[in-house]
Amino acid sequence: MNREVIREKTMQLIFQMDINGEFDYTRLTPVEENLNIMNKPQAVAALDAIRDHIGEIDAMISSNLDKWTLDRVAKADLAILRTAVAEMMYVDSIPRKVSINEAVKLSRKFGDSKSYAFVNSVLSKVDKCLEDK
Repeated sequence: MNREVIREKTMQLIFQMDINGEFDYTRLTPVEENLNIMNKPQAVAALDAIRDHIGEIDAMISSNLDKWTLDRVAKADLAILRTAVAEMMYVDSIPRKVSINEAVKLSRKFGDSKSYAFVNSVLSKVDKCLEDK
């Protein structure tokens, strides 16, 4: 399973966590097709970051939304943003630019026609914030 597929399955789990209101993936009963990524280091790193830092991740996303709030962001876009920001903030083995590029690809696949531009804009601002720290 390549890194792109792992990231896509991770994003789907994060989407499921949001729907269930439970961000501890160890308490999640994932759909069978996503079960096998829960032992992949790339997925576990992002899922651990979500479990342990969802408040900080959401705060970073919120602070980089122009005239939007988290509750207005489409669930698929939010899952993509959370996946990317978790990687950008807490997974040192993945370059931030890779997280951004992969998130844009995911938004083209799972979002609407404008999602990719929205995701790219938010993540570019997040990247700038992290660069400034």
